[in-house]
Amino acid sequence: MIDRSIKMKNMLRLALLSLMLGLASPAYGQSAERIIGCARSEANGTRTLCHEVVVAASTDEVWQLFASSAGMQTWLAPLATMDLRVGGLWETSYRADARAGDPGNIRNRVLSFIPGRMLSIAVDRAPEGFPEPELVRDLWTVIELEAVDASHTRVAVSMMGFASNPGHERLYQFFQAGNALTLQMLEQRIVTGPTDWAALAARSRP
Repeated sequence: MIDRSIKMKNMLRLALLSLMLGLASPAYGQSAERIIGCARSEANGTRTLCHEVVVAASTDEVWQLFASSAGMQTWLAPLATMDLRVGGLWETSYRADARAGDPGNIRNRVLSFIPGRMLSIAVDRAPEGFPEPELVRDLWTVIELEAVDASHTRVAVSMMGFASNPGHERLYQFFQAGNALTLQMLEQRIVTGPTDWAALAARSRP
């Protein structure tokens, strides 16, 4: 279990470094403060993990950052591919040398989408070392975009299906931090521009 945890931490290293580059800037601190928790309990007894933030970009701009391979590669991960159709694959990896189809990649399937407004996904295959790799398939994520005005968008990320059991509780704690991190990365992308993954990979080497 310790070895698996170390592997997961290594997978997230580039994501964390992308934030560390902005730690000294006021924009970073403001981004973290703007992320709002909106978790809730559902009528069926499950819990929904929820985070939202208002970013300084139009809904069309934000949609491209989530729903296109080119957009995702500028902030989410150095390898990011999106087949935007029901059943299509959303595949990512923080490894600089990763290729589509590699067994260590993170794979999600598109469940549904409304162009410019909503995208829902579920885990198709968790990478090696991921906590509760089977139970995570019980969950699904809904990303919703709402125009605040012409140049600002509210982004809400809801992860649904958490039951009352120890495995789901571990996943809840994992994604509570991870989903907030994702929105911080999105905010940083909008404020400072595309992530230089090659530079981050160089910084992460011992």
